[in-house]
Amino acid sequence: MKKIFISLGIGAGVLVVLAFLLGRFALPYIDESLPELPKPELSEGQRGELGIDKNINEETIDKYLGRSDAVYRDVRMLKDPGNYEAIGGDANLSGYVDGFEVVPFPYLVNVTGLPEAVGGTYAGETLFTEVEGKYTPNYVESMAILEDLFPKDKVIFLMCGGGGYSGMLRRMLIALGWNEEKIYDVGGYWFYKGENAVTVKRIGVDGKTVYDFYKVPYHEIDFKSLTPVSAGELVDITVEAYEEMISQGRSFLLFVDQDGCTTADKLRKIVKDYTKSVGGFAYRIMYGDLAGSSLSDTVKYYPSVAVVKDGQVVKALRSDADEDAGAYNNYDDFLTWVASE
Repeated sequence: MKKIFISLGIGAGVLVVLAFLLGRFALPYIDESLPELPKPELSEGQRGELGIDKNINEETIDKYLGRSDAVYRDVRMLKDPGNYEAIGGDANLSGYVDGFEVVPFPYLVNVTGLPEAVGGTYAGETLFTEVEGKYTPNYVESMAILEDLFPKDKVIFLMCGGGGYSGMLRRMLIALGWNEEKIYDVGGYWFYKGENAVTVKRIGVDGKTVYDFYKVPYHEIDFKSLTPVSAGELVDITVEAYEEMISQGRSFLLFVDQDGCTTADKLRKIVKDYTKSVGGFAYRIMYGDLAGSSLSDTVKYYPSVAVVKDGQVVKALRSDADEDAGAYNNYDDFLTWVASE
């Protein structure tokens, strides 16, 4: 490749640089030819209770495939421990709609509310734990993985076997800050009659059922490579990781620490007690590492706590401010500060 590039001469090199600059500074391309999508609207009856959309579903999804502004996710497991045959389905992934990629919902969060006939499903490690509609990350990387698999700047089409998993995931994403007008539960593959089915289940030469899972575009989650989070824990991150979370529009609590500081020791305990009480955690950066970062413009004193919402620092404790003194020394005052606008 190097020899080929050199043989093109200086003119081609200029074109390469020009193309790079245009790609770097040009406005994002918007495909105005894409038809406008109807707003998400629940179906009537039981399908609506599952969360299945009235307009974009198994009968109509073919009209909405291949959009450059969308991602397509089938959230079934390849092999689900649940007895889905009892409700007319298939516990194994028998096929999928072409264009959809598989991300198993039971790996994302603990599953509840399955039909009694199905019994239980996967009960192993999950990115999040849900209790009464509140989702707590189990790993430092949980939110980053979720945002990578289900990008907030895209329309998201969700499908599963019967529509249940996809409806549960839609509710989860909305609860965690995704735009509900950009997420569609398009129902279940078991009821799909369109022209874009990719068959995975077949009968082998010996007459036994075979599943060709090699055909499936599948997203693996390697839990062993992730960093577990315990409630009340302070998770150390680099300034680079902080800047990346800001660029992703993340929301989190950040503790700016300083070694050998009595005030930092006291505030550190308050922050740990607070995060433990809410079943979460806070990220931590050392004050000495802030130089040259965007955070140095906001946090000019140590120790401090910054509240970040949707990629914006909305407030930070100031050790030189009389109104913040209570939050540095008293747990209840800290609770009041966190809850205040």
